[in-house]
Amino acid sequence: MWALRVHGPNDLRMEEVPQPQAGPGEVVVRVAAAGICHTDLEVISGEHGAILRGLTKYSITPGHEWAGYVTEVGEGVEGLREGDLVVGETGIGCLRCRLCLTGHHNLCPQGTETGIVRRDGAMREYHVQRADFVHRFPVDDPELAALVEPASVGVYACLKTAVTPLDRVAVVGGGSIGQFCAQAAKVFGARHVAMVTRSEPKLRLARELGADETVNSKEVDLAEWAGLFDVVIEAAGTAGAFRDALQLGGYTSRIGVVGLSGREPVAAMETLIDREQTIIGVRGSPNVYPQTVEMLAGDALKGRPVISHRFGIDEYEEAFALARRGGAEVMKIMLVMGT
Repeated sequence: MWALRVHGPNDLRMEEVPQPQAGPGEVVVRVAAAGICHTDLEVISGEHGAILRGLTKYSITPGHEWAGYVTEVGEGVEGLREGDLVVGETGIGCLRCRLCLTGHHNLCPQGTETGIVRRDGAMREYHVQRADFVHRFPVDDPELAALVEPASVGVYACLKTAVTPLDRVAVVGGGSIGQFCAQAAKVFGARHVAMVTRSEPKLRLARELGADETVNSKEVDLAEWAGLFDVVIEAAGTAGAFRDALQLGGYTSRIGVVGLSGREPVAAMETLIDREQTIIGVRGSPNVYPQTVEMLAGDALKGRPVISHRFGIDEYEEAFALARRGGAEVMKIMLVMGT
């Protein structure tokens, strides 16, 4: 079968590799769609923390936002059958250690992360995954299904920060993760949701998707909104966004950190102490896939408007070049691999 393989920094190739087979407890999936994430770009460039720390070595197949059709079911698998459209979780734990048994399989020391840490991803013709971490998608729409992974991060971020109908919520960063964070906050009943980003097209999309307020941080002084929010979710991945999140958060606010990698120095913590803010790390999206599948399939979370570009798999070089360039009009780029 064909697969995209990263052999070293910025060395991405399409090549022929052996087709996987389903072992006990596994399923094989014919991949139909895969989204390109900033994490994929970091894996390809060699800048991802897992590579820098030696947790992952080349070569590796990227791709953790995927959907496809089951073609083979391994021994002992129940609830899935050939032909099902499915999605798969990124963080895969051992399900035996203390962290897994307490609901944190995303933090499992023996765990893997699809396409990132010690495990090939789904930018290949056929993908194999443990059935424990595979979920059926009830609508026959692979592109929508491939959005479950980024949407689940938004849902998990709102759960971790305990968004309630009492809360005013701000999301800093208008990319696909930020858009799903804002939508999830509305689903959780937040009384007011604001999107804060520097891109007018992304602010426009946020308004279309239900944000109550949009703030162009390139054009306004965020001091005007300082301290107004009970929950702030940082989804941009920069130190500047983290500083903005602290500024926007009010007294006893919860600051959810989704995007910041930790490799960039951040500001002093005066605001954090003065307002008794709580910083909450958000890593992956454990235990929320069924809920997210229901939200996306039922249109409570709107996924299709988040897709800005589609490419065939044979156009992968053009697709990744666009993802690296980015821009105000670039949201989720989808690789379509056929059905």
